[in-house]
Amino acid sequence: MKICYWGTFEREYPRNAVLISGLRQNGVEVIECHFALWRQGFRYNKLALLGGAAKKLRLIGRALFAYPLLIYRYLLVREHDAVVVGYLGHVDVFFLALFAKLKRKPIIFDAFFSLYDSAIFDWRLAAKNSLMAGICRWVDGSACRLATLVLVDTEAQRDYFCREFSLAREKVRRVYMGADDAVFAPARASSRTAPLRVAYVGNYVPLHGVPIILQAAQLLDQDDIEFWFIGENRREDARLEELRSALDSRRVKFYPWMGPRELGARLQDADVCLGVFGTSEKARRVIPGKAFLALAMGKPLITGDSIAARELLEDGRNAILCEMGEPRALAAAILRLKNDGALRQRIGQEGRKVFEQHCSPKLLGRQLAHLVEEIRNPR
Repeated sequence: MKICYWGTFEREYPRNAVLISGLRQNGVEVIECHFALWRQGFRYNKLALLGGAAKKLRLIGRALFAYPLLIYRYLLVREHDAVVVGYLGHVDVFFLALFAKLKRKPIIFDAFFSLYDSAIFDWRLAAKNSLMAGICRWVDGSACRLATLVLVDTEAQRDYFCREFSLAREKVRRVYMGADDAVFAPARASSRTAPLRVAYVGNYVPLHGVPIILQAAQLLDQDDIEFWFIGENRREDARLEELRSALDSRRVKFYPWMGPRELGARLQDADVCLGVFGTSEKARRVIPGKAFLALAMGKPLITGDSIAARELLEDGRNAILCEMGEPRALAAAILRLKNDGALRQRIGQEGRKVFEQHCSPKLLGRQLAHLVEEIRNPR
């Protein structure tokens, strides 16, 4: 099988890296037609580019160069079974559609999330009835309709896409995000007993609920619990900075973004990993990448109790699920794991089993290859 991975997707972004690696682990030849449109890297908040004339003009200038080059490269690709438009590729689909149709090749669009939902309801860049909201919603729906198949990361997201954009359920499929298990491998055993190291990895977008974690850290004002925040506050949120400045820097530590290998090495020394705790509808529909890192490494995971989380996780068995948006619930969950070493170990081990059974790169690559086979040879 040959698959063309096409567009301005970011090779380093875990979603793309995991699926490409997984396909290759299953013997699929992956031909990359790629242009690095997003110079800042995958950690940069791309939705911020929707605001600001100068940023828009720079992006448009690069896009005017990128798409003719990508189309030319695609026309040179000979035999292939399908084209996958990697994340973030909502606009890419529009430029590919005609040429894929001419070649009679199906398009698999990895939507991953909704631009409309993220820009308007999560980041609140514009009002629900604004022009920007209308454009984002139109881009989402039109890109999905141009594609043969649409990928999202949870069944809850699948339900949302089908409902919001009037898509047939069989057109939208769930493929978990996963994690690179070559880098984020099960952690080595540690004889250290204190302090308990609690790690959060990610940016400070609203859905993650970073203020909830910071408030939980304030509640757990104990010398034997240490919090690590790995990532950056690019939103320059005054409330977050106020919470951050009130914390004891000896036990609450902030680190900049790290490369995958450095991050993997850092998380080896963490005792507990955190997921998402925001209260938005989107927060309830996703399982964040940081959760898959914890599962891959066999680290006990605490994350918000949501419909998405319960697709994969069971409270008290392979994760601790706590009420979203509630600092006291999160603090109680952390104390529960702190005071029960056997529970920490068991949840970490069971979480690793979930990863191996449902979301390793090889399994996800096999799932995507089966989807290509399904649309190429419908029954």
